Amino acid sequence: MPQVDFYHLTRSELPDALIMLIEKSRQAGRKVLVHCPRPAAEAIDDDLWTREPDTWLPHGLDDGDGAVHAVAWIVSEGTANPIEAEFLFLLHGAERQDMTSFERVFNLFDGRSEAQVAQARNQWQEWRGMEGVEMRYFAQDDDGKWQQRA
Repeated sequence: MPQVDFYHLTRSELPDALIMLIEKSRQAGRKVLVHCPRPAAEAIDDDLWTREPDTWLPHGLDDGDGAVHAVAWIVSEGTANPIEAEFLFLLHGAERQDMTSFERVFNLFDGRSEAQVAQARNQWQEWRGMEGVEMRYFAQDDDGKWQQRA
């Protein structure tokens, strides 16, 4: 049964929260697929390339080379999963028809954007009716720590 977790960002910037969650996934032995539209996908790819060397993660973008070495892959459309990732990260309102094929789905959204909050609410309403899906909701407290709220 896939687990779908909504992460409501209010203190962290999206790239920082994403890197932290990807690193935790990697430590758990899981590969991750990040799905978001362009140009956000390119910005995340650029950010992953320019991070400090100790936080760099082998990754790729769309139909690029290197999937055999990657622990993370970024896609901007379709249902490609070139690294056979077990975890899926959805950003900027992205959705996939095959999301139930992943062990875990992370839906990250910026709580400072009314449009992203509204979209996440709509996704929550739509997805909670999916059979066999366990859903949880996390929000950041005033110190930036994650608290499960649903």
